[in-house]
Amino acid sequence: MAIAKIISGKSRGSLIPLSFGFFLLAMTLTFISINVASAYSVKKQLTNLAEGAINKSAQSINPLAYYAEVNRFSRDKRVPLDCIAAQAKFYQLINQLRLHEKQIKVDHFKCELYEVSAQVSIEGKMPIQIPFMESVALNTLINLHSSWRKFGIHP
Repeated sequence: MAIAKIISGKSRGSLIPLSFGFFLLAMTLTFISINVASAYSVKKQLTNLAEGAINKSAQSINPLAYYAEVNRFSRDKRVPLDCIAAQAKFYQLINQLRLHEKQIKVDHFKCELYEVSAQVSIEGKMPIQIPFMESVALNTLINLHSSWRKFGIHP
């Protein structure tokens, strides 16, 4: 019966709206996956830059505490850090770096005698703006954070 209707040319519907819906769905998923991949790539680059800066800042040794052997009775021997020099070095390195022509901001920097930790962020827009979705959350990449902790080096 259905074959007779197809042969006679009588059709009950069109596949154009269904095809258009699938096309819109495929394009939306493509845009979203490109944006997610781009955000992941930027976060990875931000982590690498922050890791390099904090590794350089963790090499600032406090000579007075080092030669006074502050941790001589400790089982875990670590070299004491000069927190003021480490912070200055970290901020200097981060302020020199740019990521996709955006300034990297330091949200948090903490230095103790044997440990340095930092959190940096960057603000930007997604590479592909979804035109029919005016949501700011989907089209704007706000404060992509990266945290890193570095312990003092062992002698």
